[in-house]
Amino acid sequence: METYTWESLELFVRKEARISPKKTITLESTIEDDLGQQGDDADEFMQRFFEVFRVERGDYDFHRYFLMEGEGILYHLLMRLLRKPHTFKRETLTVGMLHRALINGKWDSETLSQVSPSR
Repeated sequence: METYTWESLELFVRKEARISPKKTITLESTIEDDLGQQGDDADEFMQRFFEVFRVERGDYDFHRYFLMEGEGILYHLLMRLLRKPHTFKRETLTVGMLHRALINGKWDSETLSQVSPSR
């Protein structure tokens, strides 16, 4: 089993999210708001995270953290018309959560939720 450092995670985040070396990345940095990863970009970012660091996907669910591409107000209204539950509310995913998953070697949403700062 390989061990990864904070530096290797930071380099990955900078490369995959195209973040300037001038911008500070911390454990509290959010994947969506601070790194700009949303929709398809967020999906690809997370797929690459699991591949590069060989973290088991465990119970990772894209919809827990991100909206789908095009999941805007029209989609929301359509779901309401079809009487299917829908909300825009998602759990905040942070670099700290990625770091903890890296250390654990597996994605465990319950454990990682405790790492995320409340927002």
